[in-house]
Amino acid sequence: MLLRQATMADLPQIESIIRDGRELLAAQDIDQWQGAYPNTAVLVDDIHQGWTVVLEEDNEILGTAALIPGEDPTYKQIEGQWLTEQAPYLAIHRVAVSSHHHGRGLAGELFQRLFTQIDHAASIESIRIDTHPHNMAMQHVIKKNGFTETGQIDLAAAGMPGTKDFAYERLTVNAKPAHVTATQTIK
Repeated sequence: MLLRQATMADLPQIESIIRDGRELLAAQDIDQWQGAYPNTAVLVDDIHQGWTVVLEEDNEILGTAALIPGEDPTYKQIEGQWLTEQAPYLAIHRVAVSSHHHGRGLAGELFQRLFTQIDHAASIESIRIDTHPHNMAMQHVIKKNGFTETGQIDLAAAGMPGTKDFAYERLTVNAKPAHVTATQTIK
């Protein structure tokens, strides 16, 4: 398996995987991704920005995620407390795996490969992610991969006011003690 940056040629497979995710969530009566988000324009922008990565095997894309640097507007306010205060972080959004390969642990594999890549970026001290409160499968994957639940965020900045997601953060190997909140310790 290979983790690589997506190109526009990957868009049809990425859209198919996102559609699979949308359908799976709908079948579980989870209203996450049931509107226009994420749409083609968002996915194209992610690719153009260089944010989309794909997990590939034998020329087939098995999973995708957007790895976004800088401050995420949806993470400015939290009901709770981030592990880090103002440390540089990356946000992971739009994580999905192909329905043809469910049960293979691909979301975890995608995360582990992302962590390896991120841990080599000396300036990144943490990774943030969020998910719908009813998306138990993603919550399990997030927690299993070393994230700590930090509270809830409102998705108003993403155009969905009043929608709240669970927020998580994971420290990288580059986390500096000065950026970690007083209630947390680095292990």
